[in-house]
Amino acid sequence: MKKTAVLSLLLACAMTIPAFGAETETEKNDFQNDFLVVRDGVLQPVLEVSDMRDPAYTNEGSDVLRFCVYVETDNDTDNDGMADLVKALVQVPRAAVEGKYKAGTIYDPTPYGAGTMTQDYPETDVPFHYEDLYRECEKREPVGEMSSMEAADLVDPARDWDYTVPTSPKDSPLDGKTGVEYAEVYDYYLSRGYAVVVASGIGTYGSEGFELCGTHLERDSHKAVVEWLAGNRRAFTDRTSNIEIKADWSNKKVAMTGVSYGGTLPFEVATTGVEGLVTVIPVAGIASWYDYTNSQGVSTIFDVNYADNLSSFNCGGVYLDKDWTVLNPEYVSWLNQIAGDQEATNGNYAPIWEESDYSEDWENIHCSALVIQGLNDYNVTTKQADLMVQAFRKAGANVRLVLHQNGHNCLDNTIVNGELWNETVNRWLAHYLYGVDNGAQDMPAVLVQSNIDGTWKAYDSWRDFQYVDAPVSYETATSVVRSREMAQTFSDHTGAQGAAEADSAPQDTRDIFYMNLTEDALAAYYPIELPENTTVYGVPEIHLKLSSEITEYEGLMITAVLVDTADDGSTFSAYMTKDRLSNNLPARVIGRYEGAASWGSTDIEEYVQDLTRAKVLSYGWTDLTNPGSGYASREYTETSRLEAGRFYDYTFYMMPTVYTVAPGHHLTLVLTTWDPYRAFLDESFENLDTDKDSDEIDYNYSYVIDNEAIQVRMPVAGE
Repeated sequence: MKKTAVLSLLLACAMTIPAFGAETETEKNDFQNDFLVVRDGVLQPVLEVSDMRDPAYTNEGSDVLRFCVYVETDNDTDNDGMADLVKALVQVPRAAVEGKYKAGTIYDPTPYGAGTMTQDYPETDVPFHYEDLYRECEKREPVGEMSSMEAADLVDPARDWDYTVPTSPKDSPLDGKTGVEYAEVYDYYLSRGYAVVVASGIGTYGSEGFELCGTHLERDSHKAVVEWLAGNRRAFTDRTSNIEIKADWSNKKVAMTGVSYGGTLPFEVATTGVEGLVTVIPVAGIASWYDYTNSQGVSTIFDVNYADNLSSFNCGGVYLDKDWTVLNPEYVSWLNQIAGDQEATNGNYAPIWEESDYSEDWENIHCSALVIQGLNDYNVTTKQADLMVQAFRKAGANVRLVLHQNGHNCLDNTIVNGELWNETVNRWLAHYLYGVDNGAQDMPAVLVQSNIDGTWKAYDSWRDFQYVDAPVSYETATSVVRSREMAQTFSDHTGAQGAAEADSAPQDTRDIFYMNLTEDALAAYYPIELPENTTVYGVPEIHLKLSSEITEYEGLMITAVLVDTADDGSTFSAYMTKDRLSNNLPARVIGRYEGAASWGSTDIEEYVQDLTRAKVLSYGWTDLTNPGSGYASREYTETSRLEAGRFYDYTFYMMPTVYTVAPGHHLTLVLTTWDPYRAFLDESFENLDTDKDSDEIDYNYSYVIDNEAIQVRMPVAGE
């Protein structure tokens, strides 16, 4: 199987937000030692951050020392007989290395940072046995030790971080990129005395082993880096000399953070309970890889077997040649095996997904979490943040949730609750990494950016949802929805021809598209009655009774969408993202943050609304042949054989949202078949599970809705 890698991350009592971080006794938070300075609860700039990309870079005279270490793991995934080593770039204030203080560490585990590639991996029929990844291996015995200062003196930027990624093919957009690309985004924190470590994990460029997206082995390679920072694991100065190096500058407290894939690994490592990890800040991270490519028993993405996709995209360390043209053949077998095994599940939850579902692995969580999620993220959905928050709550850990109006992105350089977001994170890190008594742990349980005007509002809980039954309008006792002509309608609307082009179709046309399926019975529409200014807060539930004449197939997607429109059909302003994978909002500059010379200044931005006639606030998908299951993905393990014409109970557990319905607006429930913005089912029908020959297959399906049985349970926020 040849794949192409894709770039990729209640009754709630609303209250007026106080100025977060304000103190009645400012001196309470004033603190300094021989190096760090804390004022108003946040660390202040204390050093100059040198340019790591300077062609003449040297650590000599630099306030920040940079060097690489190679952390030893417990596994030999590449079968060379030795435990895999993970390359990590350390950026640490010189003062910490000189012993003037112990530094707390920000650790970014983003796999993309080491270098990515776009070429296809080869097909093979050679099977791979997953247990072979856990073979016994030899550990290295140190033959000497080197200090951090000595390692800094020997650094070679061109070798260690300022290399050119040897991406193939040479004409790809990634060709010529510089390595360790995320190391520079933390200069704000370096200038204030935090240490920063970036490591991309096993199998990535510079590291050993196989890149194994979503597996425990990938997770544990990052756990090993935390253990080294906490003084509980060995690292070496390079991959061959066996010279040990210790993080003797570390205060043994680590905060993990990253965006998307980089926001996923902090949550995964948190589930291990590793000593030294005191907090995580996942941004648009994934809690369950099943829920990234599936929903309620049905595949929801063009490449449901996404582990091979991201693994091959980041596997620079698995190539046998310096030009990245020859992959380790065992790894090729793993890529083909995991792709086939995940695809074979056809949307059902199966053992192959269980290892990469960390949403129920909460028993060992001991650290706090600040979870960041975009309400308009169509790549990593809001369910992932919900699953993370639930896990931390079950573990009794302190968890805070921030929901913003952007898509698949972070909040850097924006104002949140009257404060630059970088400062809010600084406050959180100062508390957890340095013990500053600044009240960061008591920030609002939930902060939400309004869809109306972009202002911020605080709520005192998440998941204690209060539901109301919202009546719907309909004209007939039943409605029929059919899939025939969906592909052509989508093509007419977007210009996209087939799955390959659908993935890049303009996202801001999606909301209008769902409201334009009135012909050919492509969708059924149900206006919903809600009081003016209702704020939907939580997981909407759509309960239905459906029947179908289709009994011999499985994996038949049915879709529910909640859409906001103006009563008079006019245009209105809304936050509209532009595409599925990066789907960022447009932004405008509203000011300038004048930082210290050590970090410089930066533009302050705010998100911009666009005019539209429809705005999607939530959506859900399930399998027509998988009725009667709940919110938890683990319930969708097998397909039911339906009886033709019989009505079955279904519930769409929609994506969690917070959305205020403006005066003069109403919501509409849209029910349709397959969603061309998620899974393009044309006449190739590649994920149709059937024994029939292709010339016997009718590629279309339909279902009947019992309109009198529709129940919309809407979670609402109390005022």
